[in-house]
Amino acid sequence: MGDAVRDATLLMGVHGVLTRHPWLTPPEGASASGPPEDTSDSGSDVAEDASEAEDVDVFGLAVNRAEAYGWSSTLLGAGMELGGSRWGHNDAGEDWTQDGRVREIGWLQVDVSSCLNRQRLPVLPVATVLGDVLRQVGDVRVTGIHTVAPVHLAPDPAAALLYAAHWYELADPGAARDITVTVSGRDAGLPGRVGRVRDEALACAYGRMTVEPESTAVNLPGLSRSPTGKVQTEGMRRALAFRCRVPVWSLDAAAWTTEVFVEALRATGTAESVLITVSC
Repeated sequence: MGDAVRDATLLMGVHGVLTRHPWLTPPEGASASGPPEDTSDSGSDVAEDASEAEDVDVFGLAVNRAEAYGWSSTLLGAGMELGGSRWGHNDAGEDWTQDGRVREIGWLQVDVSSCLNRQRLPVLPVATVLGDVLRQVGDVRVTGIHTVAPVHLAPDPAAALLYAAHWYELADPGAARDITVTVSGRDAGLPGRVGRVRDEALACAYGRMTVEPESTAVNLPGLSRSPTGKVQTEGMRRALAFRCRVPVWSLDAAAWTTEVFVEALRATGTAESVLITVSC
């Protein structure tokens, strides 16, 4: 098995528009590089507030939130390691440019634990941490996600995806949305499995999602132009695309859709990392 197959990296990027809370937005004219020219007490307060606002980032908040859920920890050594940790933190970042355009507003890269019995890939937990972080910072409109998923580490989810599908039974019937899903990988045989992947995805969705093949040249307006993960996706090519209808559009639903396709790919023979995008 090659390095790409053994790689335990899971990377998720959330795309959309984030409007920072006003109390976390640096005051106009303030700079992170130093205080404004006014050196009075009030000026010092403004500079301090601006510095605090600039210090807010996805990495620190994601570490904090994952620790609170008990999914991961950075407390290492002296017996402080977290038993049953779902992942180890690698990196994180964000683009919070305030211009109203779709950007990659938060991403998190983790090293998936491979020794936990029957634990699925932490797609939903990572999405949950990112969602919590982004909502803590501002008002969020999610338009898509991309996920580098180590499919070879995914176990047979059995009833887990049935429970996931049942979650959407109470969705407003008028909230259904059409979305686009793409799969990129290094496996030359992926394009020839489009029908089998579609059938497996339908089976994993338990009637809560429609799945139809789409042209791989389809546009993805819900994603920014330069998603994080060039190193992790080197050599990957877009091989599959599908038009799906989901009960509701949300970050949770995008994560569920990703899990459905992780299982569809695993069940049809994929044994390496892939890039899955979900765009509304």
